[in-house]
Amino acid sequence: MDIDLVDAVRLANTNRQRRKRLLECEQELDRRAAEDNAALRKARQKLYDEALVPFREVYQRLQHVELAVVERPTVGDKAGTEPRQPRKITVPPAVRVLAGGALLFAVPLVVGHAAKAGSYRAVRTFASASTGRAIKTLHGAAARNATEAWFGRAGGGGKAAGKGLLDKIEKTSASFTREVIAKWQAQELEDSQQKKARDLERREAETRMRQEEAPALHERSKDMQRVLQDLRSELVRRLPSFTTLVEACDDFARYNSRQRAEVAAAVDLDGLAVMVMNCPITDADERLTEESGRVVADVEARLRAMETES
Repeated sequence: MDIDLVDAVRLANTNRQRRKRLLECEQELDRRAAEDNAALRKARQKLYDEALVPFREVYQRLQHVELAVVERPTVGDKAGTEPRQPRKITVPPAVRVLAGGALLFAVPLVVGHAAKAGSYRAVRTFASASTGRAIKTLHGAAARNATEAWFGRAGGGGKAAGKGLLDKIEKTSASFTREVIAKWQAQELEDSQQKKARDLERREAETRMRQEEAPALHERSKDMQRVLQDLRSELVRRLPSFTTLVEACDDFARYNSRQRAEVAAAVDLDGLAVMVMNCPITDADERLTEESGRVVADVEARLRAMETES
């Protein structure tokens, strides 16, 4: 039992150390993810506030327009990776690991007294005194003396020896009970710590995967921030000319091909902005999405084409 208990306590200490290291890694990953998310949300918000809102206010004044603006983006939506909440590990109520690896055992000592009382009652019920009279017919001190004497004769002694034998039954039973319960609790502790060890292995595997993917996620977040900034800059750059055009004439039907192309380019930028803002970097399994890579590449290609066209 001692060896089992030592092994269980050693495993509990190992699990605590592993969990501490794991939490530190998870917290660092969560911190970096939170920073990327905050930067990405800021870039989306700036694009929305500084470019999309002013553009749409002017665009809505156009009449007979043949182009449709993409529906309003939801700036507050999640588009990145959110920090994970630390997992809570509960300790089974039967066993608590205390400071320093000590164990608290709640051993019911009543079992020893019960063993003594049970033996005492059995002899009083079925045995006979040295006179041949059934002990169950006796009462009070006579019954107690006859019972203790019976145990004394069984042990090769007198009444005092009988009383000592009853005490030994009590002590032996209590000691045995302590040993059985301690053994059970040690096994419970070891089983619970083995389960925790398996859970930690799974979490460690997940954390290693996150660590491997973290650099790619960070780079993708930076790519998204960059194209959001580029879209904002381009839309803001075109906004004065677009505003002047609408203020001079708000009837799209009267625009020439150059003016219509100018409106179409601004609407195109609006649509690209919404597409980037609503594109998630990670999927439901928190893996990097291929869609976000394609969106970044498409937007960058479209911006280069606009540069050439202008």
